Amino acid sequence: MAITRTRVADDTWVFTSERYVEVNAGLVLTPEGCILIDTLPFPSETRQIIRFAERMCPQGIKYVINTISHADHVYGSYLFPDAELVAHEMCREMLIRYGQRALEEAKEHTPELREVEIRLPKLVFSEGALLRLGGKTLHLIHSPGPSPDVCVVHVREEKVLFASDLILPVPMIASPFADLDQYKLSLRRLHEFNLESIVQGHGDVLLRGEVTGSIDETIEYLEAIQGLVERLMDEGATRHDLLQHDVAAFGRSRIPLGGLVQRFHEANLLYLWEQARQRRRARQAQVDKEAA
Repeated sequence: MAITRTRVADDTWVFTSERYVEVNAGLVLTPEGCILIDTLPFPSETRQIIRFAERMCPQGIKYVINTISHADHVYGSYLFPDAELVAHEMCREMLIRYGQRALEEAKEHTPELREVEIRLPKLVFSEGALLRLGGKTLHLIHSPGPSPDVCVVHVREEKVLFASDLILPVPMIASPFADLDQYKLSLRRLHEFNLESIVQGHGDVLLRGEVTGSIDETIEYLEAIQGLVERLMDEGATRHDLLQHDVAAFGRSRIPLGGLVQRFHEANLLYLWEQARQRRRARQAQVDKEAA
């Protein structure tokens, strides 16, 4: 199956998987070689990127950036043995801790993944890093929130931001690694950049008129669902009551990602509900202990 290819600037392309939740990878072309930002989940998809790069950039792919340790972003990294693999230090750590086990489980269900190998980044950074190649400057910024290892990539000359899973049609926070306070802080920092487009981790590219709004709307969504959960708990509502609040009620469309946004939204609500319930139980236990 063909992947979708979109040109977002003179020398910057986006490749979108048609097989797995519209996950995106990016390619920046320079006279001295290419920089690949993430890979696609299946080897056949990433090989399509390789063939395109060979036509457009004979100097080859010099760097591959992993913006997050998730399988759908990193499984093609092994196909670039001659490129420097770059990531945040937490991305490397999470690949070591969880990546191989997750891959072995995936191979049992998906035969095409049997050739995949976990490749660990050798060039790692803590807060941020700069890559310069052929007149292009890429600023890699640690942007935790959905996961502690996320980095976003600002292609300075093209005014394009590859936002990884920090920006999605609806945020995905139903993870033990998510941190909402860090998430909102990372989002607010994006306003510091002069951007003409944002490449979401999954889904459509956001163009100039959508950039600022998409950042603010993501923050507003996170704050709104947090407030909803607390209010419903105060009112003695149930999980059933919680799930009556459709994603559209928070200004998010149900259409992107083949309609999966509603499922992600429900997972977010249930995750926050369980977290809030555990906090309240802990507080009550402390009160009971002090009263005894």
